[in-house]
Amino acid sequence: MRPRSHRIAPRRATLLLALGLAAAGTTAVPTAPARAADGLDCSQVGVDAERRPVTAPDGTDDAAAALGVPAADAILQRAGVRRPGAGVTVVVVDTPSPSLKAGVTGSDVSPHGLVLSSIVAGPDQPKPRVAGGIAPGARVVQRPFYDVPRGEGGQGRIEPSAANLALQLDAVATQKKRGRLGKRTIVLTAAEVPRSAALARAVERVVDAGALVVAAGGDRPPAQGDAAGSGATGGDDGDLLSRFSGESARPGEDAGPVVWPAADAGVLTVGLTSVGTAVGLRSSAIDLGAPGAGSVARALNGGWCVVQTPSSHWAAAQVAGVAALVWPARPDADAAARRRRLEATAAGSAGSSSRSFGFGEVQAVAALTRADDELSPPRQQREVVPRAVAPRPRVDRLAGVRDDAVWWGLGGGAALVVLLVLRPVLARRRTR
Repeated sequence: MRPRSHRIAPRRATLLLALGLAAAGTTAVPTAPARAADGLDCSQVGVDAERRPVTAPDGTDDAAAALGVPAADAILQRAGVRRPGAGVTVVVVDTPSPSLKAGVTGSDVSPHGLVLSSIVAGPDQPKPRVAGGIAPGARVVQRPFYDVPRGEGGQGRIEPSAANLALQLDAVATQKKRGRLGKRTIVLTAAEVPRSAALARAVERVVDAGALVVAAGGDRPPAQGDAAGSGATGGDDGDLLSRFSGESARPGEDAGPVVWPAADAGVLTVGLTSVGTAVGLRSSAIDLGAPGAGSVARALNGGWCVVQTPSSHWAAAQVAGVAALVWPARPDADAAARRRRLEATAAGSAGSSSRSFGFGEVQAVAALTRADDELSPPRQQREVVPRAVAPRPRVDRLAGVRDDAVWWGLGGGAALVVLLVLRPVLARRRTR
């Protein structure tokens, strides 16, 4: 009997064979050109809004095309995978939202959590057909910890806070350790809160439990005094992002130490590749980038909409979706290996890291098909230049001899001076 460790299930063997063939010709698989989907802006669609179907020239949105999702889907379809992302659980820690299937709620709530969930695993729009979530086979679990974005609160409204986020992440860590979330778990959180000791411990617990934590790098609030609420102030967390308000980044800007949980080294932090520092914050904590706009999502009115406003929040959902899409292709990989693969196959990084989009834009096809021995780990983004060390002084073995010679020289010179001074006196005595 062949050892069990050498057995490969027929379906998995087919999948690995298909991926191997795809990897051999990865360069020949072109990414579809970006083609914008047209529809209502997700941030403007309320529960009572009139439904308007989304249209797209080729049935896919431009964000998915830029990330190579259609090409990755084609590879998986040839391998017999009908539900991309199946076997992966994505925990969305955000605002409460209705079911992805229903898309309707009884009250006018924030669409934030619903849009995040839809980008990851939302259903397709049937008529006309437009592809929805990046990994529609993934299981989405919602863990709400606030009601409205920061600065938009009112009576009875709960704004994002480090304390509430820590409570939910602790609960997620407990569920993960008890096996209730499955072996392959992604935790998506897209809110900016300050650091707290409790939050740092909760993030560490989730990472140690084996989950891949994906977080948004943070968005730049409008200049102070603008009519549009930035969500940068207010609530228990105070003026968290007010120092970064404005139209663009200031020289030397680094939101890395400020925005949590993105600042934690164990978190996969996402920035924007489409608009750079005009919207996304520059941060040394950013690992990967994504377009952040253009995705098709489920709306509060039960229809579909298009994410038209760029945000690192939507970019984080796009990266989480790609991670869920490609993880089942290598089901034995843990969260750390999945993260390394996404970083090593990103486009545009050239091995170095940017404070806008990390190692580059995540790429589904490369992450799905690249062989392990072809992956060169990207350089650490937080490179620390070591302080210069003074060279060790050389041992001078003749120092003592040289010092003695100096003193003997000084003594001899002094004696010579004395003799020169006394010479006339001595000469006169001999003459007498």
